[in-house]
Amino acid sequence: MRFLFILSTITLLTVVSGCQSDDPKAKPNFLLFISDDQRWDQLSSADNPIIPELQTPHIDRLAEGGVYFRNAFITTPICAVSRASIMTGRYESSHGMNHFNTPIEPEVLAKTYPALLKENGYRTGVLGKWGMGIAGTEKIFDVFEAWYHQGPYFHDTDSGRIHNSMWLAAKARDFFASSDPETPFCLTVCFKSPHHPYQPDERDQALFETVNIPKRETDTPEEYAKMAKHVMDSSLNHWCYFDERGTMQIKDDFEKNFLRCVVSLDRGIGEIMDHLKAYNLHENTVTIFLSDHGCLWGEHGLGGKWLLYEESIRVPIIVYDPRLPSKRKGIKLDQIALNIDIAPTILDLAGLPIPDEIDGLSLVPTFRNTNASTRTEFFMEHVDVVEVHNPIPDSRGVRTAEWKYIHYINVDPEVEELYHILEDPLEANNLINSDEHKEIAK
Repeated sequence: MRFLFILSTITLLTVVSGCQSDDPKAKPNFLLFISDDQRWDQLSSADNPIIPELQTPHIDRLAEGGVYFRNAFITTPICAVSRASIMTGRYESSHGMNHFNTPIEPEVLAKTYPALLKENGYRTGVLGKWGMGIAGTEKIFDVFEAWYHQGPYFHDTDSGRIHNSMWLAAKARDFFASSDPETPFCLTVCFKSPHHPYQPDERDQALFETVNIPKRETDTPEEYAKMAKHVMDSSLNHWCYFDERGTMQIKDDFEKNFLRCVVSLDRGIGEIMDHLKAYNLHENTVTIFLSDHGCLWGEHGLGGKWLLYEESIRVPIIVYDPRLPSKRKGIKLDQIALNIDIAPTILDLAGLPIPDEIDGLSLVPTFRNTNASTRTEFFMEHVDVVEVHNPIPDSRGVRTAEWKYIHYINVDPEVEELYHILEDPLEANNLINSDEHKEIAK
């Protein structure tokens, strides 16, 4: 009986991992969805959605059948750098890609998840906003229908003008249709939504018309006055607040169009999942959903992203693996998950070694075992990324499950902030000068 128990346990682990066999058919496929600017509370499956009227049923289905990470974050909150971190599993200061249209260096690109999967027999593809320089991508992708720039919201096709989310769905269908059932694949789909200029599918343009979206609690002059003036007054975040939220009407249009774009994105994901099933690929495809970073909606009197506040760094991460046992499906985990964890998670599920250069951790032990040990803190950085007329303050920081430390550098004088996240989730009370918390800050 003991032998049978051990044998059955080994068999179960092999089936669940789907990566212990040299048979290509036993390797899982991967489908990765990346949205743009979407923070953690802009899903109806979130614990506290930004408004109850927002409905994202197709992403919700991934959460209902998969694992939802409540505490998921980005290590550098800007699209180009975050996408490089997703591909490489490395911090900005490690992978070195910190400007738009700058390619990932060849030696770094060679150890991204698409490169390593392709090297090990996978068919690889990427669609939509690659968001970085494209040099070298021809070596790691079999299908590359992507661009380094922001890209359009609408595409002219033989069947007419269609929204980016529908264009991506059509291209994903083509990828699935041309796939060899004997060859595992990895397809990365990068959505335009809900990035500026916030242009939803025409089917969604009337949504939320009668909905009142309340101002965020810290969207007040008093909260902005707590910010260091020499850091924030000339910053791009300050400019974005008045550009996107300068009047109540502008604020209302911005927020509603933003959420309409989320609904358009959700529809596109639903279409792609339907295509996956139509080609009978759904039972062996691991699907991952995340955003490249969040976005400030007036919190602290600021707009945009780039800073290390929760609204900028906290995102949804969902892992849907149809091979997981039923008791592990539909769970929400409190462990910290990061964008740099995506690459090692994919490599782990594919049964491939994780390069030493990778900073992230595989999430596989976490979503298979609630009590699995994981990180208790992580590093954040946004340093020397882009040059703009309105500067983005350079900052580094550390976040734990309980605390957050932010250090604004390259300003005179430099500025430090310390927040007790558990008691002060809105980051309204900077404790850096509190004698009681000097050891914690240290």
